Amino acid sequence: MSISSVLLTGLSGLRASQVALGNVSQNIANANTPGYVRSEVKLSPLVLPGYSGGVRVESVTRAADKFLSTASYIASASQASAAARADLLTRAQEAWGDPNGDSSMFAQLDNFWAALEDLGLDSSSALRRGDAISSLQAMYSEVSRIGETIQSLIAESDQRIADGVDEAQDLMNRIADLNTEIALTKNTGADATAAENAQSALVDRLSQLMEVRVTEQNMGGVHIRTSGGALLVGAYAAQLSYAPNDASFGTHGVILINPQLGANTNLEPMLQGGEIRGLIQARDIDLPALAEALGGFAAELGDALNEAHNDSTASPAPSSLTGRQTGLLGTDSLGFTGNAIIGVTDASGNLSQRLTVDFDTGTITGEDPVANYSFAGGSINDFVTALNNALGAANPPGSANFTGGILSMNVTNNGGIAIQQDATDPSDRAGRGFSHFFGMNDIVSRPTPMFFEHGIQGGDAHGFNAGGEITYQVRDSLGRIVGSRTIAIAGGLAAPGASWNDLVSELNAAGAAGLGDYGTFSQDPNTSQVRFASGAGYTVELLNDSTQRGGTGISFTALNGLSGASTMARGIDVQVSQRIANNPLLLAVGKPDMSVDIGDRLIEGSDNRGASALLAMRDTQRSFAANGALTAQTTTLANYAARLGGEAGRMSSDADRAYVAATAVYNAAADRRASVESVNMDDELMKMTVYQNSYAASARVIQAATEMMDVLLTLGVR
Repeated sequence: MSISSVLLTGLSGLRASQVALGNVSQNIANANTPGYVRSEVKLSPLVLPGYSGGVRVESVTRAADKFLSTASYIASASQASAAARADLLTRAQEAWGDPNGDSSMFAQLDNFWAALEDLGLDSSSALRRGDAISSLQAMYSEVSRIGETIQSLIAESDQRIADGVDEAQDLMNRIADLNTEIALTKNTGADATAAENAQSALVDRLSQLMEVRVTEQNMGGVHIRTSGGALLVGAYAAQLSYAPNDASFGTHGVILINPQLGANTNLEPMLQGGEIRGLIQARDIDLPALAEALGGFAAELGDALNEAHNDSTASPAPSSLTGRQTGLLGTDSLGFTGNAIIGVTDASGNLSQRLTVDFDTGTITGEDPVANYSFAGGSINDFVTALNNALGAANPPGSANFTGGILSMNVTNNGGIAIQQDATDPSDRAGRGFSHFFGMNDIVSRPTPMFFEHGIQGGDAHGFNAGGEITYQVRDSLGRIVGSRTIAIAGGLAAPGASWNDLVSELNAAGAAGLGDYGTFSQDPNTSQVRFASGAGYTVELLNDSTQRGGTGISFTALNGLSGASTMARGIDVQVSQRIANNPLLLAVGKPDMSVDIGDRLIEGSDNRGASALLAMRDTQRSFAANGALTAQTTTLANYAARLGGEAGRMSSDADRAYVAATAVYNAAADRRASVESVNMDDELMKMTVYQNSYAASARVIQAATEMMDVLLTLGVR
């Protein structure tokens, strides 16, 4: 071996040691950098023909473990999904407040029941009536606040999804750019570990947003797919698109992948984990379930109180009664069976006329004057005409009117009016008595129908104005939008006499005309409420309903409870009747005695039976329909309220436990990955010592060769 070869061998050692020392320094400098994967220098002997030529740097690689990385990505996605749900459900549960606190919904409801007990001791007290109404108002205000909080959380979830999609798009673009940089760097033989570390940190963050699978490429860089198989990063980054919708009770869009290709592929079914997946579940399932349950509670409580309140009256009886918005038309069939009694009082509170309404025979019988008034035509208009004539003949005279879906009655000259069910054959339409159904003396009200058992017969004209449209969107089991259907009040449906049966048939039409291929609309034979059942593998969502039934302003979906605005919104807009809130003396604390003789007092000021009837609703067994998170059940209002709060707590607790479990799995996966990929200071310092020694040894080789050269030059011929 020549001296020059020795010099070159020493020089190769210097260069290799220098590269290794630089790598160790980089590892030590980034020991605390999150997501940093240490790099390792691989050295190999440089063999020349006949002798060793020193050492060379074969490669600089990252100590990444793809199996541990994959486990970390999966655990990270699960933890982020659970964290998003836990955060939102915890805040939703906190909106209920402390059940034992003085200002919670439950405390306010207890205050109302307590106020009714106090009112029963002195039903003539205006102060105690005011206390009862104030407590009920406070309870419904609290319900409304909770409902608005849940809707704001739904809107926040939707916006966070949009923000997450934007962030994911940015990450994907940067990962794709680094793919190009890494490939070019490796092709030139340079060190690409810095770019790979930067890319790894981006992938780590992307895995928190959505569960991903990463495939390393031979030429450098990575390809990334969702756990459901959607390609996010290949040669180029995929394009994601999402438009948030902050409207309350609105239909949310879907996350589209590569919409520029025209396929409109929904990415959401291909997301099995990650923060975005957790937000979608909270927005579409968890929070709406709570909102539905809250709305159902508000309506069930109000309906129970209205049932008792409509069979009672204030003392003195009010001179006018204005009912609720029924969504009905005057041409609809009256549809009642049984009997109801209407009492008219004079200015002294004495019974001046008793009207017995026999819905089976279609007659109203008056006693003073004695007369019969027929509504044999069977429509609401026929009944109101007969009732108006009967009230007009009373002393003091009165009137009845039905306009825009609302029934009203009044008596002049400071007279009063009271309505009560017949004790032996009570009136009934779709499960409610006459006054209860029309809401003539409601204590709790809503601008639109609070319940959806409307009793409209299939043969009744559907009554929806021409030009209105109902638009639905259909998704398959993978969440892909497979079509939309618009049912318009046009053609045959706009013809005079087009019936409710005709409308349901049109909704159920197959092909492009209706939704028959994706589900079935059916009308309940007892209540006439129209319900929809999706076909297997399909989800049908309401996009818009511009229909209006006559002059009521009530749409098809609002009348039947087929939209979030009709069901969830009950948790926001159900309130104490404004006329009673303005004048607590109208609280029906007594029961009219419809059996008294004409001229005798209809109700005594000290009568507390109405207050007792309201209080009895607390502990009366009732059948509750399924409402969101609450299943169908038979129980009391007190228990139903407790179960509502318990369900909110259970959902929050379950989400918290899932988050704790997912965090434990993530920490274990991260620790295991870190034990393989992270920087160990002891190891690096040991390597630094080795490479420093090798550098010094190489330097000594060069120094010895130089000295030998000097000796040889000294001995040689000059």
